[in-house]
Amino acid sequence: MSSLKVRQIKNKLLEMFEAHLDLSSIGANDLQRETKILTRCLAAFAIYLQTGCSEKEAATSVWDGPDDNGIDAAYFDPSDSRVILVQSKWIAKGSGEPEAKDIGVFTKGVEDIIEQHQTNFDSRLQGPLSDIFIRINTPGTYVHLVLVSTGASSLAKHGQSVIQKLLKDINGDDPDAIASSEVMGLSEVYSKLASDPFQGNLTLDANILDWSYIATPYPAYFGIVDGLQLKEWWKTHGKGLLAENIRQSLGGTEVNSQIKQTAATAPEKFWYFNNGITLVAEEAAKAPAGAAARSSGIFAFKGASIVNGAQTVSSLSKVEDDLSLGKVRVSIRVILLKTAPTGFGNEVTRTNNLQNRVEPRDFVAQDPEQKRLRQEMAIEGIDYQFVRGGSEDSNSTSTNTSCELIEVTTALACATTDPDLAVQIKTGTSRFFTDLTKPPYKTIFNPSTSGAKAFNATVVHRKIDDWIEKKKHSLSKKSGIVWGVLVHGNRILAAAVFKKFNANLSESISDFSKQLDQNKLEAFCDEVYDKMVSAIEAHYSTKFLANLFKNPTISKHVFELVVT
Repeated sequence: MSSLKVRQIKNKLLEMFEAHLDLSSIGANDLQRETKILTRCLAAFAIYLQTGCSEKEAATSVWDGPDDNGIDAAYFDPSDSRVILVQSKWIAKGSGEPEAKDIGVFTKGVEDIIEQHQTNFDSRLQGPLSDIFIRINTPGTYVHLVLVSTGASSLAKHGQSVIQKLLKDINGDDPDAIASSEVMGLSEVYSKLASDPFQGNLTLDANILDWSYIATPYPAYFGIVDGLQLKEWWKTHGKGLLAENIRQSLGGTEVNSQIKQTAATAPEKFWYFNNGITLVAEEAAKAPAGAAARSSGIFAFKGASIVNGAQTVSSLSKVEDDLSLGKVRVSIRVILLKTAPTGFGNEVTRTNNLQNRVEPRDFVAQDPEQKRLRQEMAIEGIDYQFVRGGSEDSNSTSTNTSCELIEVTTALACATTDPDLAVQIKTGTSRFFTDLTKPPYKTIFNPSTSGAKAFNATVVHRKIDDWIEKKKHSLSKKSGIVWGVLVHGNRILAAAVFKKFNANLSESISDFSKQLDQNKLEAFCDEVYDKMVSAIEAHYSTKFLANLFKNPTISKHVFELVVT
């Protein structure tokens, strides 16, 4: 039976991906040519399933070939802020599993990507590798490892321990893990191919509480579902749930974190805080019910897709406390399209997603301190933009006579010379705006912070960043601690340079710019960098630097070793 499934999978995978694959490294007379092609098809299929991208995009994400460092495919999914790394193995007999030594090669490649070591990757991968490095270094990005084969759906003890050790090294003691893994075997590959959710043939089974029916002008149901049911939907169908949505999950945003927190700690309040979800479906089948029919209805929605509420469903799927999830109540609408005019489903999708998303940083517009800073900078000819405008690119408003909220926040966090703030800014700026009445926001934005100090700190921080970029370009070996300090330790480095430079940031902007000694500043950058490298080599040479510089205790120790 397994061999039959393998043959069926083979034909389908070749149909989907072979034409889009780069096969130039596989010789025409290679005895393993078919197996190598199918291994690449399998890697592409894993990316396709995980992200919902096109078949061509999935195929072009395949790295398999000479010096791939164990990584068969890599893809950044912007809708979920996840980097997907895949190792694949085609097993013709349909049984067995990847060998532990191959998994070890894969985990070593993952380590090199996390630490941004380029040395062990072929030059043909430098373009996509650089893109993945940028994504990995962005706060809020997660890493998901997928081992896919046409064999067993689980790994033997040794192979599993290799993966678990890597995850432990990457995640450390952080309760909000940034790395996860998944094993897909013959059973999962076969079932996903047989019912491809991205082809619009998904059927959702739903238990809707307190439901009602709207007959005209177009049929629809509305009511309430519980959070545990939504989690099961996501576990079963993944991003296939969102096939018709204009955007999918946005990953680890502050809003999504709050959704998870409310569900886990205050499930009884969830319905009051959440906008609910909207589905479209071709048609519905409803199970017969007795006298209490309206209190609970069992439905099957055919050709279903969530068109609004992706963040709600994907966030609830990450809540581990199923008991709390069972208490969560979420409003739901299901709009049936079978008898609706052509194009009505697209209208529903578009109009349900026209609202602009409010971010925590938007609330600073109401803070008098920000308005004061803008006025103080304006007196000296500096345009300070703290209200989010049409452009999301902070660099578009960063010049010699302008600055914007995010870079000012980053500069002030480092200029306090408190390594804890530098660590917090490294893990993302959004937490600074969660509560404008408390630290860390109030630590840097308070009456003692003048407009001059804010801009002067920003100027210094820009120059430190410029030094870091020049230093990175000067290194012949883009790996190891000498590289990792520049990539992952940039905020601690900046905090230490601010401490040693000890400039009077509260001087007027014009006087500060005249007196700023760039040679002295760069000399401190050299000194701090060398001491950081030495400190890590002496005390933390076996640590993941990506994880080390998100650890407040270790970062503070490195900081103290450098500045004392």
